[in-house]
Amino acid sequence: MDLANQPELTNPEVEAGPAGGHSAPAPALGEKKAETPEITRRQKFYSQTRAGAMVALGESVPAYLDMMESLRADLQPAPGYEELLVDQMGETVWEMRRAQRMREGLAVRRIQSQKLGEQVRTVFPAHHAIQNLEPFELLQTALKRRRGGPKAEEIDAFIASRQHDTSPRMQEFIELLKSLNGEQPGRKAALRQARAQLRELMEPYMTTAWSAAANANKVDSAENLAALAAPEGEEAVNIHKMEDLCLRRLTRTLASVREGALKKKNFDERNH
Repeated sequence: MDLANQPELTNPEVEAGPAGGHSAPAPALGEKKAETPEITRRQKFYSQTRAGAMVALGESVPAYLDMMESLRADLQPAPGYEELLVDQMGETVWEMRRAQRMREGLAVRRIQSQKLGEQVRTVFPAHHAIQNLEPFELLQTALKRRRGGPKAEEIDAFIASRQHDTSPRMQEFIELLKSLNGEQPGRKAALRQARAQLRELMEPYMTTAWSAAANANKVDSAENLAALAAPEGEEAVNIHKMEDLCLRRLTRTLASVREGALKKKNFDERNH
C-alpha cells in the first residue's frame, strides 16, 4: 500500500451536520460499526501529513505502525492514560532512531566531502614521490645485473630523468655512469662504486615516497574516518539536544510505568 498517496482519513463523528447539508448515516439495526479499535488506531497514524513526512524522511510507515502495535500488543494498555504512555514510548523510540540516522547520515556526508580534499593533499604527492623514485629503482636493478651491468639506453634514460638536478653529487654520479659504457678496464670497480653512490642518492627519495604513501594510507584508516565523521559546532549541539530530549522523555515515561501507571498484563489474563 502506498501510504504517501492515501487520502486524509477523517473521523466520521466530526463530519458536517445538517448545517453542512449532510450527516453521517446511522448504522442499521443489527449492523456493526465499521470502525474497530484496530482501525481507529491505524487511522490515528495514517494521516496524509504524517505519512508524507515520514516518506520524505525515507522512513517506513508500515514499520512505524508495526512498532506501535507491537508495543500495544505486548503491554495491553487500558484506554486513557495508559494508551498515552504507550504512544509516548513508541514516539520517543522512533525519534531516537531518527536522531541516530541523522547522525550517521551527516557523518557520511562529512566523510565524503572532506575525504576528497585529504586525498588530493596526500595521494597526489605520494604518486609524485613514487614517480621520482622509479628511475633510481630501475637503475639499481640494472646495476645489480650479474652480467654486463646497465645497458647504454638504461644509463641514458636515468640521465634524462635527472636533467634538472644540477647538484655536484648528481653530476659526479652521472659522469661515473657514463664511464660504464663499453668494456674498459676497471669497469667492475666502477660498478661497485656506482651501486654505493646510488644507494646514498636514492635514500631521500625513498624516505619521501614511503612517508607520502603512509600519509595516503592514513586517509582510509578507521581513526581518520572517525575524526572526519565527528560533528562540529551547532550541528553537534542540535543532535545532542534532540537525543537528550528523547532520552529524558523516555526515562520519565519508564518511571511512570514502574510506579504502576502501566503494567504488563499477565499471559493468562490476555487469553481469558
